[in-house]
Amino acid sequence: MIGQPVDSHPLNLARPFAPHRLKVYLGGLMVLTLFTLIPTIGCEVGFIKPTFTVDVIGNIVLAFPSWLVPLVVLWDAPGESRTPLQKGAELILVWLPFTAFSQLVYELTFLIGNIFGTWTDTSDPGWKWLWWQFSLADTRWWGNNAYMFALELVAVPVGAMLLLIWIRLLRTTTSTEARIRGLWFAYSGIAILLATTSIYFVSEVRTGFADIGQGWYGLAFKFIFINLPFLAVPPFVLYAIYGQVDFLTRRAGVREHIQTAVASADRAQDAG
Repeated sequence: MIGQPVDSHPLNLARPFAPHRLKVYLGGLMVLTLFTLIPTIGCEVGFIKPTFTVDVIGNIVLAFPSWLVPLVVLWDAPGESRTPLQKGAELILVWLPFTAFSQLVYELTFLIGNIFGTWTDTSDPGWKWLWWQFSLADTRWWGNNAYMFALELVAVPVGAMLLLIWIRLLRTTTSTEARIRGLWFAYSGIAILLATTSIYFVSEVRTGFADIGQGWYGLAFKFIFINLPFLAVPPFVLYAIYGQVDFLTRRAGVREHIQTAVASADRAQDAG
């Protein structure tokens, strides 16, 4: 029936992670956290200087999980055989928090700073290093650019919504009906973020990369390589959501039909 918890079915859509993949996801989270905090704190207190070497090393480490995490979803353990639906369920539960925290940690800080005039010209960024170093490659990020503000004003609330949806989908007690509703919200949110990312890329291509600094490093690595997963992965997430919604809707429909048929037979028997 509609209200039955989804984990009553052998297919576990709430916790599809194999132990070896879960370790990689948690390891990626730790790496991202450390390499967000260490340069931020280090540049603020002065024991790390905002050099080009720090720029390169920091961005290589920060970019690695965004490419690794979606690929790890495909890594089966010996003897493990998963359907596309199961792989899709894991991709959804991995990508939602990844993209949500990106909005709430990086983009939200930029948005607030844009409003309060935080992003002023400097060669000693202190705690602003993470945002400052990216603005060296994409100068639209610095100052109070109204265009970038508009994009992030759309993206940040969507990130908050996706995080709440992820928590709901991760619960084993979430009913099939609630899971379907959550997936539709997730689909809408991912589609919106894909649209804003597409606008971000296409608008700069249209200008002939006029706002891109740091030469080929800034263009090829920072602007394209670091951001490309947020353009390439969402279509697969959208397809995975579509597949799961289709599966759950059909399963719920069959259960509802069986329940109705049994109830009708009981009433007929009682009447006889």
